[in-house]
Amino acid sequence: MQSFRVVIGMYNNLPYSASSALYEQEYQGAWRPFLSGLYKFPSIKSIIHFSGTIFSWLEKNHPEYMYLLTEMVRRGQIELLGGGFYNPLAPLISTQDMTGQVEALSAFIRKTFGKRPSGAWIYEYAWTPSLPAVLQNSKIQYSFLPAQSYMELYPKDTPSSLFFASEDHRKTVCLFPVFEARTEDGVFEPYEKTLLMLQQAYPQYTTYLIMADGFEIASSWEHSGLESPDVLFERTFAWFQKNCLEYDTVTAAQLNKTVKSTRTFYVSQCYSERYRSYCRNTIKRVSVTRPEYIHISKQSVLDHPLVFALYQKLNFVSAMTGLFRGDKSRKKASIDDIWRAQSGDLYWAGPSGGILLPEARLAVYASLIEAEKTIRQNRFHHYLSFDDINFDGIKEALFQSPVYTCYLQSDTASVSELDSLKTGINYACGWNMARCSTGCFKDSIDKDGNFEEELFPESATWNMIENAKETLTVAFSRDFSGKIHGQSVSLSCRKSYRFDHGFFSIDYELVNKGTHALSFRFCTASEIMAAASLDEHEIRVFRHREHQVLDAHTGLSADSIDSVELSESRGMEKLLIRADRPFFLQGHPNMMQRQPNTQAGCADVVNEPLMFEGFSLKLGWDIEIPSEGMAFFSLSVHLEQ
Repeated sequence: MQSFRVVIGMYNNLPYSASSALYEQEYQGAWRPFLSGLYKFPSIKSIIHFSGTIFSWLEKNHPEYMYLLTEMVRRGQIELLGGGFYNPLAPLISTQDMTGQVEALSAFIRKTFGKRPSGAWIYEYAWTPSLPAVLQNSKIQYSFLPAQSYMELYPKDTPSSLFFASEDHRKTVCLFPVFEARTEDGVFEPYEKTLLMLQQAYPQYTTYLIMADGFEIASSWEHSGLESPDVLFERTFAWFQKNCLEYDTVTAAQLNKTVKSTRTFYVSQCYSERYRSYCRNTIKRVSVTRPEYIHISKQSVLDHPLVFALYQKLNFVSAMTGLFRGDKSRKKASIDDIWRAQSGDLYWAGPSGGILLPEARLAVYASLIEAEKTIRQNRFHHYLSFDDINFDGIKEALFQSPVYTCYLQSDTASVSELDSLKTGINYACGWNMARCSTGCFKDSIDKDGNFEEELFPESATWNMIENAKETLTVAFSRDFSGKIHGQSVSLSCRKSYRFDHGFFSIDYELVNKGTHALSFRFCTASEIMAAASLDEHEIRVFRHREHQVLDAHTGLSADSIDSVELSESRGMEKLLIRADRPFFLQGHPNMMQRQPNTQAGCADVVNEPLMFEGFSLKLGWDIEIPSEGMAFFSLSVHLEQ
């Protein structure tokens, strides 16, 4: 009887900042039953990848799991794979950071389990040409890429050539082809069923590497019809033991000693099918017709406003840390915070939710704010600077004070980030999926008396006014042209941000250049949040020194108010928006399915709780301007304790 070599394994990753409940759900649904089931069959070998954040969580919450894992590693039943400590997307970070993260996880595994890993798992198979050198520098001998990607490039190759090598600056690693244990619908398929299907599809192969995503296991085992994932894995491992004469389970390290690569293969970019699909769908939103000509991972970051806001913050803080000289321990602490913010799940809407997880999004900004505070060395003198933060060739304004940090987006004259240095909260990281929008104080002109009909939807961009006469002031201008009530309109607007130690104001100056009087509602919209849960928020409006608490769970509406206050119900800090003339308020909480990208059948998303993505708040002033007349009004933003 012919013997087939089979490598089976599981890879796992979650954002370091995801809720403990999500970690526990995956632990009970995949990590624990996989290991406990495998322990009962000592002759069955497997490989496992955990990110450093998962190891840290396991040490704190389930030390018994770490003891069992250590025993199984030392007896050679399990091989632990290395990789990036926080599972970054390799194309999005520097070679230096990737090298540091790979070495950090390798050092942790060696210290905890007594042996350095010889293989590395690359998050979402996100390959870059520099990875062979990065991996070899940490004594990594092999890694993994999707088998389907290689077979699409070389469909007529012999089976043995599936084992290939890649090289960078004379540093070589072996690359193993991996088949995923999942159905076309994204549901986990037991290893033995996957193996039998692969044998039918590729009968000429004698070696198969089959890996499963722990998140898919945890979210889809119930579709197997079994009462628990423990039974699912016990049946799988019992099947392999029963058929041990035909199928020999080995580790990747054992396989690496017995196979030889037949060619060197230079991979420009490679991704998992689900991540590649996400990137292409994101890029299509801005009408890119030939995505094969661009670096799709970076382009998808640029084309998703929520991800791009985080990515530009990450790059800015990384650049500032790179320029830091002096206290090495302080710089190391800042780099650690930056590495946490490089978690790959946070730069796309992955299976677990990724950037859409509110607790993860708030925590990653808190980590970057902490890194920024560290390199500033408690030097919190307020100042205004200009830099091309979003690398579009146009400088953006950045104000820093001991109380807050504010980033301005030049083309929209809006606030892209508003950080509280005391609480580490970025209040401007709300997300409106319907409008594909994030940030605060984006202006529009609506029909007078309502918020529903925007009069200039195809609006021009704002222009920053150079050489503003006043210090700590950033001014923008823009013209509105079109028709209102059938009459031609020519309206100019000047918007000035004036920064102070503990607050900033926004002054508006509207000029009617036409020959007809105008009436309209001037609106400014914000996507705003203070906490990860809707229930943790409290919204108050003030009218003539009297206040009213609004129900945050329903549509928010108030007329002729002087200010609106947003706060975390258990916190001491409040975000207060005041105006010098009464305004109208309209808003609502934005809610999304917890697993928006999960394929049908992978999980019962109908029963999943909705994720809170922040509030959409719209402030409006009804304005009447005579021919060649002007109107002035302003608002101010305060962080109060």
